Amino acid sequence: MYNKDTYINNWVIMLKDRTKLLFAETLKTLLEKKEFQNVRITDICKIIGCQRKTFYYHFEDKYQLAGWIYIHCMMELWDPEYGPYDFVDNYAKGLDLLREDLTFYRKVLADEALSGVYKHIVRYGDELFIKMITGKGQTIDDELSFMIHYSSLAQFSVVREWVFDNDPVPSLKLVEKIVNSFPEKLRNFLI
Repeated sequence: MYNKDTYINNWVIMLKDRTKLLFAETLKTLLEKKEFQNVRITDICKIIGCQRKTFYYHFEDKYQLAGWIYIHCMMELWDPEYGPYDFVDNYAKGLDLLREDLTFYRKVLADEALSGVYKHIVRYGDELFIKMITGKGQTIDDELSFMIHYSSLAQFSVVREWVFDNDPVPSLKLVEKIVNSFPEKLRNFLI
């Protein structure tokens, strides 16, 4: 049955996503010619033809935009809400997607940009693990919360090193190593 409020809400969400995708593609285009630390919000907005306040409506800074690009890339692979889910296989597919856009990820994960992008990606990792675990009916206690955050931090560091490796191990092998390093309590909820 048609619901006007739902229709309008879905339309607004779709427009916001399209705008975010436009910012993302513009950042990627700029990074073909510039280093991440030299990209300014003004550069992005000038190319798109929008005001800076439009950018800041969607993102707090370029680091959040870069983190959103990573998250958007991984969302359908990692989030069980989006379809059939195999943690290890989907994780490996996500790493393969990172490899396809290697120049972009190397630039945004360079040391100068690391702290800004990292906080957004790690926060997403925490939120995703919590969603996966609570979706199985488990409550998150302090111990499990610590395991989740610790694992998100560790994964980010390992994946970042893998992105910069010129002769990386295959993605599936890396994921198996990552998963095997999870505390058993956490691993049981994810696989």
